[in-house]
Amino acid sequence: MRNTILITSALLASGAALAADEAPASPWSGSAELGYISTSGNTDTQSTNAAFAVKHKGENWDKSLKLSALTGEEDGTTSKEKYNAEVKFDRNFSERSYLTIDGTQERDRFNGFEYQSTVSVGYGYRAIKEEKMNLSLEAAPGYSREKLKESGEINEDGILRLGLSFDWEIRDGVSFIEEFTADIGEDNSTYKSETGLKSQIIGSLATKITYKVKYVEEVPDENENTDRELGITFVYSF
Repeated sequence: MRNTILITSALLASGAALAADEAPASPWSGSAELGYISTSGNTDTQSTNAAFAVKHKGENWDKSLKLSALTGEEDGTTSKEKYNAEVKFDRNFSERSYLTIDGTQERDRFNGFEYQSTVSVGYGYRAIKEEKMNLSLEAAPGYSREKLKESGEINEDGILRLGLSFDWEIRDGVSFIEEFTADIGEDNSTYKSETGLKSQIIGSLATKITYKVKYVEEVPDENENTDRELGITFVYSF
């Protein structure tokens, strides 16, 4: 009797383990970040950064949403306030080729613009698609709209949006990340770069060091063309 119980228990445990191994991975993934940012350019200050990202991988469509907020104070006065939002839809044609639809908006209280927005539709190609290394390249015609803070003037422009996304798992728990976009227009162009190193602490918790650069060719008077951010953040992935 005792042997029968032991054998039955072992079979049940094996079955449970096998069922867990065969359970399909969730199509949803995401991350939440909180940390410290040092900025230079239109504002030279230390700020608090919060970010949230979620992605859904479907059979044909991949969808993602990214939100971030950057705020800081000096002597009780707001010295930095910036908000970013990006929504993205990718229609997969094959394992490597896809149609990309992208919309972004940035609101920065101290860069001379009320807002800067873009929308684009184009082609993406996953040039490298491996277990520990991925590289995606995108080219998309689009439209930009920006509003000047002082005059209220609205500028609209056709753009060519170029994008690069690269991630490399250097070793277990350590990853290198590079994101680059160029919104090239006839009247104005914007270039953004984010370089990061992410290190796992324990489980789903990690730290990330990032260096961001944003360059705008034409800016309002008395504003800088280049903004830089150096950040150290905690990242919780789910």
